[in-house]
Amino acid sequence: MNNARIAETWTSRELPILTAALRRLDTGDDFVDLEELRHEVGLDVAMMQAGLKALETAWPPYIDVSYGMAGPDRVGGYMQGVSERCRRELGAWPSAHGLVDRLAQALADAADHEPEPERKNRLKALADGLGGIARDVAVGGHQHPPGQALDPL
Repeated sequence: MNNARIAETWTSRELPILTAALRRLDTGDDFVDLEELRHEVGLDVAMMQAGLKALETAWPPYIDVSYGMAGPDRVGGYMQGVSERCRRELGAWPSAHGLVDRLAQALADAADHEPEPERKNRLKALADGLGGIARDVAVGGHQHPPGQALDPL
């Protein structure tokens, strides 16, 4: 059995592809040419193909790709869209985690600037609470018996 370590590819391959594609789609490109995208992110053909396949076969998928004529030195086709998952992952749309983190930070900042001690302590407690079980409940990571819904917050 080969004990070689599997390399992390998200930051060097998939993330640059997604970032460049989303930027182009959001600035008006209806279809992003894959070969142009490859040159923009600076990947060779094999790395670009591997990155596209990883993004396309993730569940749920990050991208919607239509492949076309290609060769050994080019990637043929276009990307016609990115998923909600992609937009949330890149921060273009808010995620539950991101919203709760921003709220917790706003409460902590308010506590730092609050002169009244009792109010300051309550704000700090709220901010701290959003870092624990309250965060899990707020982002949907809570555990409760099957078939039993949680009471609304």
